[in-house]
Amino acid sequence: MNARRRFLLAGIILGVLVMTGRAVQLQVLRAAEWQERASEQHAKQSVLPAARGKIYDRDGIPLAASNEAFRINIAPREVKDRAQLANRLQQLTKLDDRTVRRALDMRRRWVVLPGDYDSTVRESLDDTQVVYFDRILHRFYPHGDVAREILGNVSAAGSALGGIELEFDSVLSGKEGIATLRRDSRGRPIPGAMLQAIEPQPGRDIYLTLDYELQEIAAEALRGAVEKTEARGGEMILADPRTGEILASTTVRELPGQGWRAATEPYEPGSTLKPFTIAALLAQKQVELSDSVFAENGLYVHEGRTLRDVHGMGWITVAEALQKSSNIALAKLATRLTPASQYEFLRAFGFGSPTAVQYPSESNGMLRRPAGWSRFSQASLAIGYEISVTPLQMVLAYGAIANGGVLMEPRLVREVRSRDTRVTRTYQPRVVRRVVPENVARDLRKVLVGVVETGTGQAAALGPFAVAGKTGTARSFRAGHYESGAYTASFAGFFPAEDPQLVFIVKLDAPKGVYYGGFAAAPVTRATLEAALAARSTPLDKRAMAVAAPPPLELEQGAVSVLPARRVSTRPVVFTLSKARPARAPQQSVTYALPNVVGLPLRDALRQLYASGYHVEVEGNGIVSAVAEPRGNIVRVVASEVLP
Repeated sequence: MNARRRFLLAGIILGVLVMTGRAVQLQVLRAAEWQERASEQHAKQSVLPAARGKIYDRDGIPLAASNEAFRINIAPREVKDRAQLANRLQQLTKLDDRTVRRALDMRRRWVVLPGDYDSTVRESLDDTQVVYFDRILHRFYPHGDVAREILGNVSAAGSALGGIELEFDSVLSGKEGIATLRRDSRGRPIPGAMLQAIEPQPGRDIYLTLDYELQEIAAEALRGAVEKTEARGGEMILADPRTGEILASTTVRELPGQGWRAATEPYEPGSTLKPFTIAALLAQKQVELSDSVFAENGLYVHEGRTLRDVHGMGWITVAEALQKSSNIALAKLATRLTPASQYEFLRAFGFGSPTAVQYPSESNGMLRRPAGWSRFSQASLAIGYEISVTPLQMVLAYGAIANGGVLMEPRLVREVRSRDTRVTRTYQPRVVRRVVPENVARDLRKVLVGVVETGTGQAAALGPFAVAGKTGTARSFRAGHYESGAYTASFAGFFPAEDPQLVFIVKLDAPKGVYYGGFAAAPVTRATLEAALAARSTPLDKRAMAVAAPPPLELEQGAVSVLPARRVSTRPVVFTLSKARPARAPQQSVTYALPNVVGLPLRDALRQLYASGYHVEVEGNGIVSAVAEPRGNIVRVVASEVLP
């Protein structure tokens, strides 16, 4: 009996020792571990999204931004006064009665209300213990589709989808924060128990080289041209030839939203490539502009292939060959170049290689090495075939002629700023290479002015302001073959011809009717330049243009005077936007019909007034509020800012 008692006592003591040891292990030796696990059971970590950086145009107009919204969550089983809460939810969220009743059904543990709500709704419900909020950020584009092919998109989950959004995602996205939500023993959120562990860091802002005003002008002009010509679509780029900055770029397509086609979709350029053949010949001193070449009266058989010109010509100068866009003359002249030098000059102008633009993807275009050329290739390349280029490559190549012979790297981004507006990074203009001597570029500029004044590009003429450019018409190559009856019409050049500030290209795909570049594409340039001169906030130095322009004669359709962009002056700058004609005799009276422009945006009003023959004096900006009684052909317009 004593043995049994002793055995039982020993067992009890052993059990107590084991339990004590386990308690010491759990509560002393592993106390921190178990406290952490207990805390985890009563807490849940959640990610706090970081505000994505904004994207601005060059002057600070927002093109992409993020707004804060909230998703509403409800724990129905915690609701005490169901009728009162239902009434508040209906008033604040505008949800229907049936949706609210289902959300408060106590058979459901957790309900997420449909829709997202702003901070005013959150503030109104913040004192309600059974209502919980998730903060979300939406990406939106204040000006709709303006420059969207360049900006890209952001998915609902916050992932960048193409464009600047993707290229600069690491800059824009910021750094997410972490918050901890305390829960009770049943796993329900504890009201007011949100602990923010790590603050989210907002992304930085990006300032583009794009100018919102020019972007709108280009988009409007291109849309109008596509509609008028019934083209499949088109592209237009405006850039600064001195810096390589892209000031505007717009695309019109039947199926939008497929990226920046001006950088990703190459085409055969046709005659817009001809200036670069002449540049190579001049740079290598193979010809002078005054040299003569026989254009075979419009029909020429070369290496068994027939070349034709639209208008038959005999002996013409090299300059005339370019101005009149003679395929025959260019094909003949190209034979003075070796295949190697012809290829090297085209590559030097940037064809066949990427431009290194600040965009996620771009096409190299196509320029085969001379080893892969046929006996027709030299002639074909001279007139813009057997090569494909992007509009971006073409506008940069014309920029090299405009700025004195230097190829610039394209720029889409000017600088990056932190949320406190500190500049954290700038992107300076970068010279890629010198392509031709300055005197060659200068001589080519003069010839290209002749294209607009007396050659194939006369529809782009802009009164006393000299425009330089070259038209192009090429058969449309699609799906591996040339389309019957389909052409690409284009016009590329720069403005003003002396000390150019803009370099541009317009391309229309398969326009109907008269499809030549000089008739279909060149007028788009004139419309764009007219609107750019009428606008008051574009990057153009209008004062310099006014000084450079010769004194206007009496006008066929009038002029417009505007104050120089971003300057204060009491003297208007007068721009003559149509061809001049000899002055009438002083005694001859002239009458002008005054259009009703009150209520129109200033830019649209100016276009109507100068088209009606008026010089315009402008006071203010925004929407036209008053028009003074005209003094002859001079009228004063008063405009006022439109408040958002």
